[in-house]
Amino acid sequence: MLRHTEGSRVYFFLILFFISHYLAYAVPPSSFSTKEKLPGKFVPFSKLSTCPSLLPRKQPRNAKDVRPDDFKVIMAMGDSISAALLARGSRDGSSFDSNQQMVFDKSGQKVLNLPEIAEWRGISYATGSDPDAISIPNILKQYQKHLTGPSTGHHSPITCLGLGWDIDCSSHPESDGLNAAISGSLSKGLMSQVKDYLIPKIIELGVKDEDWKYVNIGIGANDVCAFCLTPNATALPLSGTPQHFANDIKKAVNELRKHVPNMIVNIVGLFRVSDIYELTSRDPYCQAPHLPLPNIAWECSCALIPGPVGDYTRQRMDDLGKSYDEAVRNVIKEWEEEDDPSFGATWQPGTAIDIGNYPFESLSKIDCFHPSELSHQRVASGLWNRLTLTLDQKYQPIPWEEEPMIRCLEEDDRIRIGEISESSHQK
Repeated sequence: MLRHTEGSRVYFFLILFFISHYLAYAVPPSSFSTKEKLPGKFVPFSKLSTCPSLLPRKQPRNAKDVRPDDFKVIMAMGDSISAALLARGSRDGSSFDSNQQMVFDKSGQKVLNLPEIAEWRGISYATGSDPDAISIPNILKQYQKHLTGPSTGHHSPITCLGLGWDIDCSSHPESDGLNAAISGSLSKGLMSQVKDYLIPKIIELGVKDEDWKYVNIGIGANDVCAFCLTPNATALPLSGTPQHFANDIKKAVNELRKHVPNMIVNIVGLFRVSDIYELTSRDPYCQAPHLPLPNIAWECSCALIPGPVGDYTRQRMDDLGKSYDEAVRNVIKEWEEEDDPSFGATWQPGTAIDIGNYPFESLSKIDCFHPSELSHQRVASGLWNRLTLTLDQKYQPIPWEEEPMIRCLEEDDRIRIGEISESSHQK
């Protein structure tokens, strides 16, 4: 470890520090831009107003005829990522800003700055509507001015009985809108998010049955972290198995369908949580202090423990994530076969969120684990850009562009319902 009595070692450490920071921040953006790979017209978020206007259209009567500008209600279910936990702030105690809290001793002298542990739902990719937030709602507002459900501001993480699993998660501040996500939630917690919060909140807000609703579901990061060593067997009725995970999503969505007609659910698959290990291991800022460990492993040991054991658990996480995705796609296929005109489900591959090729600044400055505001911006633009495109196009990696480019809606754009069944028939 660093010893102040040895000047040469201090000098050597500083050299390594600056080299590692250069490498971390010098990761180039993806080798292609959005507009080179995806069809349509793309503009910077700040120039959304230059997108062509769309002709007024009648309220669609079938989920297969819904265009994104038909959405008047926006909702989200999920975990800390949808809640934008730690998306802003810093744990650097050398300076003070509005996102830190100072600690004083008895004499009134400042001892240190503590980072503010908060959920920044106003900049969440899924429901954020703070001014200038690059988010799905703020993009949608270019076409649909009156949206119900977006969230604003930030607050301390929401706690509930059972740590967000499945017991009483009803207490949210008014500013959360229809973002029901609970930090730390597993897939089994989705039912509570529906019953305890979304359904009562929808009634409170007077949401109309005939209005089309968009529901973003992002869940699974905590599941693969908690169950990375669970037997990967679909037939076993164990917590953490792919079938258990997919059934949790299915039951929660079906419960919401009982109360909320005219709804399209966009399920975001698992990104490679294990990629965070390689990204954070390049920077001493993310190392546990005074310990010879390459990462802070307390949030997801399966992803961040070092050595051969970590290599094994990371591979297990990747394998389990693939099985989770497959099981969820099978559920979507079942819904497609129902051919319900008032309901649809779409799939967005989480692997398109290409963490392995993103710069270090894509992660929270506080814990080097959660997505930063910059990541929320790029995920929002990436999901929006692919919302009406083909399944193959959705698998295209979301690039890390200096300025996220937004795809303008076109007259014949529609949310693609039925893709999973179509792709299985083509195989």
